[in-house]
Amino acid sequence: MKLNTISITSATALNLDIQSTAQIIVICGRYSDLALDLIRESIGDYGAECSPDRLDDGRFVIHSDIEMDDKNYSLCYIRNADYIGDIRLAVNFKSTELGFSEADTFEFLEKCSKRNKDDSNVLKGTTLLDTSEDDRPIFIYDYFDRLDEAIDPLPIIEELASLGRQVFVSVCQNYPVERLSCDKVQLLRL
Repeated sequence: MKLNTISITSATALNLDIQSTAQIIVICGRYSDLALDLIRESIGDYGAECSPDRLDDGRFVIHSDIEMDDKNYSLCYIRNADYIGDIRLAVNFKSTELGFSEADTFEFLEKCSKRNKDDSNVLKGTTLLDTSEDDRPIFIYDYFDRLDEAIDPLPIIEELASLGRQVFVSVCQNYPVERLSCDKVQLLRL
């Protein structure tokens, strides 16, 4: 599974566009954890670190292009559309219409459901990963922020890149992101 593009918008909290150009995407800013939570939720990986409902009544619109099992899914996910808990998700809209592919939407949901049996792709305060057959992106919270400044993070980045999976990392707005600069890392500021 690979997320090629991601767009997250809300009334006031987020306006994020990601065109994946590297295997490891580091999101730096006040709502970086929230961005990871919403990306996870859009692929059926629930269990947010902090409730997205705390900002903008949890109303977010997420568009993404996801590659899974050699098939592309163009996703539109509307969170809390009319009320809290009103989730609308569809994939592969027809180019000039509001219609979408019901078959592809059910297929996408089924594939996500089969993959999301546990939270082994979510790492909190660590980069130690259970090496499994999982192909979901890896989400890392509260690690690089807490890493001692004397430790060079680039060997850790190299190790993460060697896993062959897409990696999303959240860091706080004051994190010195230049420490993570290399060709395997795409840096985004919120």
